[in-house]
Order: sequence, then structure tokens, then C-alpha cells
Amino acid sequence: MRKLTVLLVASFMLCPAGCRRVQFRDDDPSQAESRRVATNATDPFLSIDYDQREVARPGDPKPEKTPQPDPMDQFFQELGAFGNISQTNEYVPPAATRPITAIPSTTTTMSAEPVTQTQQPTRPVQQVPVESQHTTRQLPPKPAQYTQHTPLPTTTTNAYVSRSAHTPLPVTPVSYESGSTGLVAMTETGPHHVSLIYPSPEYGVIKMDKIIPNEVSLNRSFTYSIVITNLTNTTLAKVVLAEAIDENFDFVSAAPAAQIVSNQLVWSFESLGPKAVERIEIIGAPRSMNTLKHNTTLTYAVTASANIHVVQPKLDLARKVPAEVLLCEAFAIEYVIQNTGTGTAKDVKIIETLPDGLTTVDGSPEVNFNVGSLRSGQSRNFSVELRANRKGLYLNKAQAVSGSNLTIESTPSATTVRQPTLVISKNGAERQYLGRSLSYEITVINKGDGVAKNTILEETIPVDITGIEASAGTDVSGSRLRWELGTIPANSSKTVRVAYKPTKAGIFTSDTTVNAYCTEPVNSLTRTAVVGIPVVRIDVVDLEDPVELGSNVTYIITASNDGSAPDHNLRLVCQLEDKLQYVSDTGATHASVMGQTLNFVQLRTLAPNTKATWRIVAKAVRAGDIRFRATLTSDELTRPIEVTEATYLYD
Repeated sequence: MRKLTVLLVASFMLCPAGCRRVQFRDDDPSQAESRRVATNATDPFLSIDYDQREVARPGDPKPEKTPQPDPMDQFFQELGAFGNISQTNEYVPPAATRPITAIPSTTTTMSAEPVTQTQQPTRPVQQVPVESQHTTRQLPPKPAQYTQHTPLPTTTTNAYVSRSAHTPLPVTPVSYESGSTGLVAMTETGPHHVSLIYPSPEYGVIKMDKIIPNEVSLNRSFTYSIVITNLTNTTLAKVVLAEAIDENFDFVSAAPAAQIVSNQLVWSFESLGPKAVERIEIIGAPRSMNTLKHNTTLTYAVTASANIHVVQPKLDLARKVPAEVLLCEAFAIEYVIQNTGTGTAKDVKIIETLPDGLTTVDGSPEVNFNVGSLRSGQSRNFSVELRANRKGLYLNKAQAVSGSNLTIESTPSATTVRQPTLVISKNGAERQYLGRSLSYEITVINKGDGVAKNTILEETIPVDITGIEASAGTDVSGSRLRWELGTIPANSSKTVRVAYKPTKAGIFTSDTTVNAYCTEPVNSLTRTAVVGIPVVRIDVVDLEDPVELGSNVTYIITASNDGSAPDHNLRLVCQLEDKLQYVSDTGATHASVMGQTLNFVQLRTLAPNTKATWRIVAKAVRAGDIRFRATLTSDELTRPIEVTEATYLYD
């Protein structure tokens, strides 16, 4: 009775609520079925039951449900079973019990004489049956995919087989971080299996299996294993397994190697992946006959991974403009904005304040685009048309801003606004004699800084001309001559030639016009005086010769203009010798007589191909050979014309 009381107190102290200690005995497998205990209550802390629930599939047959036993009844039944173990140190199966399905495990055989250790067939592990006068319970069989444990590797060692069959060692409790001692243990000859699922079989995170021999020989090395399994689909971090070894245990080695801290073997795993398994094997030998007590502590950390993306949007702005444009042209500016960073840039805007002299086509001095949001790597293009009101160099840059005060400026880019300026240079005589051609050399000069495109030169044909000679490529259209000069670069020129032949003297006007793309029309007006050459001559003839004294002699003076131009202010002067006496004069003008000299009033104009005639009558007063002299001057004559006529006077 005293022992029963001690066991009762120890049970309450060592086992938390819900914990069950069950003994297994490594008897003959053929007798396992007869020792199976039927039960209708499943212990949630047994890993065998946890495994069954984990692999349950739709459609599997459901276990039969039996009435739940009285909890206190069941507790005392189990307490009695532990008492039997303590008193007899041997398991005696009760009558009319059925063996449960054993948990397969790896068995290492110990031999009394040196032998080669080999892997033995897996023997079923049996649960200690519980006998009750009220109810019997049976653990459901463990599913195959969870009951098969990884066998120990076959090693060669010298050992002895214990001849004292069925002499169990006391069960060694396994200590965890949580302090739980809920485990399944085996206390029979041969290896047995200690297993725990934390934090509970229903919600398992990590599982530890400890496979140890039940009996070992003094001073002979033996091997036992610890297997930890990550039951989750996530990584467990900082998994630490500490094995507190007995002072009577002579530690030899461990695989993987352990860190020895005081009387503990410590294995630290930085992480244990989803469903990953780590197996540890420990080799050592007992130094005394005392029971070896090895406690295992397992700690771990569950890593809750949450990714918080740290982003940094970065804007890149390019401003693309043409290098040169003409003043009359509207030109486009293109903006390319891109998010070259990470994350999304929100509320992005493009802003540019235009320089003086440059506006949008609708007259605005500012460019503003609402870009919106830009994802990482995304780019957008915008464009606007501008117009300059004067030529020159326009250097500017644009700015992009975002809602998060992210600011970027484009690289400054320049556009030169140019303008062609055309000038006409026309070379020709200001005065030309009639009968000769009027020749002109017309040169179009681009004195601006822009290219003159589609340059066209036109010339108005003067009136009163008879012939036209022009450069190649001249097109006559109505009363105008037309030249297509094409493109004239800045500070360059092109020249054409044209010639006219006037039909009469006068002032000839030449009207020339040139225009090109993006230029104002330019006009040039040239006047040329076309003059003729007056050719004036005089003839003097006496109608009577010889002349008898006392008779009259008549002199006819004729001034003829055989040239192409009129002569002006013709003045005739006649000289009589003293043998003649003035009688009278008639003709184009009248004369004033002063002695023997006759001065005729000047004749204003003598047109081309016309004549002027004067008649002078004189009387012969003395005989002799005389000379009648006539002198003609005019505006066109640079020297006077003198003509004499010989007359013979006789008595």
C-alpha cells in the first residue's frame, strides 16, 4: 500500500493533465494480437493517434464509437498499471486482452560474446494494456506512412547479448522546453521509442523521436538516436537540441558533432526547413551499473516571415528638342519621363517655364503635364508644340515632381531659331543707247542665318522691247520671267542673267521679286535710260553759179538728223563775204543780220530722221571767187559743224 501511495503522488507531480505514460514490452510479435486492448477513448497526446488523424482521408472507414469510460476509473486503472510495473519490474499481460498494432522501430541486438551487429527485422512495439472492470479501450492502428521510422544505420561493434530476458529498466522521462513529459515509452528488453509532438498532437509543430536500447552492457559502447522532424510547411529557426547525459555515461562521439557544455551535448541548427528531418546518433558506454538517465531539451523558434518592400522611386526626365528651326515654324518638344527606381512614383507632373520669346502655339508661357503614377521601369512620352516670335538661341530645361516631393530636372537642351533674309542685287547700265541691248545680272543673296528653301525669282518684262535673252531654266509666264532657285544656304547666293532690246529711247523699268519659304517677299525696281545718238549734218548749196554782177544768188542750208536721237538747240550762223549783199532769208528759223553775219534763232529740236532748211538770198556786187560759210552747233554736238559753198561772181 505504501508503494501505491508513492506512485500516486509521483504520477500527479510528473504528469500534467492529459499526459499518459504507457509501457510497451518487446515480446514475441506472434503474441501481440492477444495482448491488444480495445478502447473507445483516444489519447490526444499519443503521437500514434496524432499520426492517424493527420493522414485521414475522405472515404476512409470511421472507427466504431463506444461509450466514453469514466475518467477517474480510467485514471486509477492506469495508475494501477504503473504500480504493477514498479512492484514486479515485469509486464504481465492481463487476460482477455488484444494486442495493439506495434510501432515499427529499429532493433539493435546485443550479444554475450563478440559478434557482428546487424540490422534485425522490425519488431512491433506494443502498448501496455489497461484492464478495467468497466471498459476496455483500444488505440486505433497507426497509419503506415507515419508509423515507419527511419532505421538506424547498420554498424559493426563488439557487444554482448543479455541473457536476462524481460528485465526492464526504469522509464527515463524526457524534458522539454515546455516542461511536458507526455510521451510514449517502452521499458522492455531491446530498443524502445520515446516520441513527443509539440505543442500538441492536434497542432503539431515539431516532433522528437528518441530511439534507445532498453538494456546495455557495462563498459560496452552502444548507439542511440534522436530524430527531430519539422511537421509544418514553414521554416523553424534556431532549433537547439540539448542532451543532458548521465555522469556514468562515457561519451564517445556524436554524428553530427555536438558542442559539449558541462554535462550536455548541444546541437544548434540555424533553421529547419519545412518537413525537414534531422537525425542525431550518440555513441557511448556505461561506466557503472547505475541506470543511465538522459534528459532531452528541445527549443525552436517559428519564423513569421513578412516581406515589407522598401522602395525608392527614381525619376529620369529627358527633354528632346530640334537643334534648329526657322522662325516661321512651330516645333515640337518631346518629354520622356521614366521611373528608373523601385516602387511606384505617384502624382508625377512635368513643368517647364518657357524662356522669353518662346510660347506654346496657343500663347501659353508654361508647359504643364499631369503624368499620374509611374510603376518601376515604366516610361511615358509627352509632346507640345512651341513657336518663337524672334530668332535666337533658346536654352531651357524641364522639371518633374512627384507627390512624395521627388524632384528631377532634365539636362538643358537648346534650340536655335533661325531666319533666312533675301536681298536682290541687280547690275545693269543706268543709261543705254538705243539700238543696244539692256543687260541685267540679277543676284539673290541670303544674308540671314537660316536656309532659304523653295526660292523663286520673278522679273517683269519691260514694254517696247523686241528680244529677250535669259539664263537656262527661265520660264516665261505671261509678262513675267520666272526662275526656281531652290535652296539658298545662309550667306550664299544664286545669280541669273537677262537681256532686252528696246525699240525706242526712253526710261525702261525692270521690276524684280524674290520669295522663299519662311521669308518675306523682296522687291527690286530698276530704271534704265535708253537714249539714241543724234547724227546731225548740214548741206549748203547755191542755186546759181556763176552769178553775174547785180544778180541774186540763193543759198539753201539743210540740217539733217540721221541719228537715233533728237538733237536740241540747233544754232545756225551764216557768213557773207563783202562781194555779196544780204537780200533776205527764210526757213526753219529767222536770222538777225549784223553786217555780213546772219544769226538764226536756235532750233529747239531736230528729231531723228528729220531735216531743217534755211534759205538765204544775196546780191552779187563785185566780181570774184567767194566762199559762203554756214556754221551749226547743238546740244549733242561737241564741236561746231562748218560748211562752205564756193560761188563765182563775174562782171
